[in-house]
Amino acid sequence: MITAPHIRSRAELTSMMIDFTANGGEVRKFGRGFTSDWIYLRDVFKGFGYELKTVRQFYIVHKIGSKGRPKRLTRVQAIREIDRVLVANGMQPFMITKHEFLEARP
Repeated sequence: MITAPHIRSRAELTSMMIDFTANGGEVRKFGRGFTSDWIYLRDVFKGFGYELKTVRQFYIVHKIGSKGRPKRLTRVQAIREIDRVLVANGMQPFMITKHEFLEARP
């Protein structure tokens, strides 16, 4: 099932993918078992030296041992920070898009 309303057929989607890779685009690859589950990310980030927490409706992405009070982040801000840490550690980012959250739109 195609969920993007502007793509009408599977053939059109396949054509878009072929054009994307032909123009130098690369398909993102995640390791086996990698997930966006918060508990999984919390454990992975502990290995990177970061602490992930939720406080009410806010998120905290905090480097272990850093001084000062950790900043409370919205969901969009937290995903951007998580992406930054993932890229710094040689992993693929989630790459939040403007289609996923209205707040992410420029």
